[in-house]
Amino acid sequence: MATVFKRNGKGNWLIQWFDHEGVRREKSSRTTDKRSAERLAAKLESDAMLRKEGVVDASADRLAGHHARPLLEHLGEYLDELRHRGCHPRHVQTIESQLNRMFEDIDARRLSDLDPARVQRHLLALRSVPAKRFSAKNEDGKKTRMIGPRTINAIRSAVIAFLNWCVRTERLATNPCDRIPKVDETRDQRVKRRALTAKELRYLVESSGPRATFYLVAALTGLRMGEMKSLTWDDVNLANNALLVKASKGKSKRDDWIALNLEAAAALRRHRPVGVSPAARVFATAPTTRTFSADLKRAGIAEYDELGRRVDRHALRTTTGTLLAQAGVSPQQAQRQMRHADISTTLRHYTDLRLSDQARAAAKLPAIQPDSASHEKDQGDHPNDSASEKPQHWPQQSLHETALSDADQRRPLPNQELERGNLQIRVSPTKHEVLQPNASGFKKAGDRTRTGDIQLGKLTFYH
Repeated sequence: MATVFKRNGKGNWLIQWFDHEGVRREKSSRTTDKRSAERLAAKLESDAMLRKEGVVDASADRLAGHHARPLLEHLGEYLDELRHRGCHPRHVQTIESQLNRMFEDIDARRLSDLDPARVQRHLLALRSVPAKRFSAKNEDGKKTRMIGPRTINAIRSAVIAFLNWCVRTERLATNPCDRIPKVDETRDQRVKRRALTAKELRYLVESSGPRATFYLVAALTGLRMGEMKSLTWDDVNLANNALLVKASKGKSKRDDWIALNLEAAAALRRHRPVGVSPAARVFATAPTTRTFSADLKRAGIAEYDELGRRVDRHALRTTTGTLLAQAGVSPQQAQRQMRHADISTTLRHYTDLRLSDQARAAAKLPAIQPDSASHEKDQGDHPNDSASEKPQHWPQQSLHETALSDADQRRPLPNQELERGNLQIRVSPTKHEVLQPNASGFKKAGDRTRTGDIQLGKLTFYH
């Protein structure tokens, strides 16, 4: 039973009661009138009983309590969980900036304010917001490029992930924005990369001096720039031609072993100093974007091709996937080497096959007409004019073309000596398809008496 009392005999009446989970609760009645405090205590006790018996859903109270809290409090707890999970500080900062800007634009102060209509209007309005960087300029000489569709999809993913976290922590019953569609990125793709060819990679390695091993290993293993920077000699197993990407450094957050080919392993052996500590980094420094562009220019490689595709440092990873595809490696093996969670990522973003690769693939198709040249030479003749000694080359005729009349089937054998070379076999026709060897001079079914027919049934010999 609920209890009404005053602490030290002063102030407002206090109420103590047990909630539906059996936990003792205490609350101020905010009044000095004892009867009002007793009515409030009776109501609290009655509500607890209804929830305990299942008449009233207790989760509704929990959701109502979360809805009453400011939205920024929920966001702060969400960002704390991202940091606890080990997300990169720059990623957490980006998420915070994107969501704070959305909450401000749509004037969202509670979780209930994040309805799909207001969020989608915000995403549509982002198309008219200028981006921070742009290489081209308008007539006034100012940068006017708008936010791209990929950035809009990233903001959409951020708010959906936040609301999914709210559902998982029982702050929301459902995610109201999970059906907001994505923006098509193919029509306005801002960053287009291309892979280096084997010849271009050789030129880059030969002309880059002390950075040659860095470029070669990056292009032959598919390591990301952050993984290349954090690689230590303890992670490199030259005895088995493999290297380890630790969970603390890799994007997938798991330990992954990557196989080294002979060229990459030999380059690492030459690069390893004598008596180096296992904890020492394999590459003391990594080339910057400006240094990589200078190395491309020195190697005679255009940074942008005629289609506007760029060769940057991450394009070395694209080169890995492309070289694997050109070598005939199966997509599943390439996905494992590239360490992608989805095979479509390997095929769509990290495989840059060209027309020459398609031509080599088309050349592997089987020849349907091996003797096409001789066929074109005799294209005026009927296909059945040339006899073939191989049964699999005999043309197939339908039943009505090969069946003889009953009189023809009962025709007696002529009184002639059967020569071995002129012996012909006739099989009585059935309902099945027939195999018929070509007879010289044969033009069309029905034009001549057919010889050499083979059908299932009784054998009859004709000269």
